[in-house]
Amino acid sequence: MEYQPGLHLLATLHSQRTDLLEESSHWRAFIQNQITQHGLTEVGNCVHDFPSGGYTAVHCLTESHISIHTWPEFGLCTCDVFLSNFRKNNDAITTAIMEQVQQFFEASLKEPHCIRR
Repeated sequence: MEYQPGLHLLATLHSQRTDLLEESSHWRAFIQNQITQHGLTEVGNCVHDFPSGGYTAVHCLTESHISIHTWPEFGLCTCDVFLSNFRKNNDAITTAIMEQVQQFFEASLKEPHCIRR
């Protein structure tokens, strides 16, 4: 079997939805839905809400990971979605999840990066 590089998308998002940036409960429900909807397998996660507001989360997948860090005081978050192409090509799923993250936060996209690895 030949290695097929996966797609790793990274972005900074600007959002007026500070309620979604402030604490992680809405994110947890949203990302679990995305993971299930796209047939991905979560093997663990770490989600931390900061006392002063904002949160950080990493969702480890058999396919790789999804992570986010929010700064509600600045109306922004940074996130990345990386899915390997080990068993099948996941590029469309990677792109769809990043688009859904942007829609979830009703955000404008700033500084997107696309890496093949």
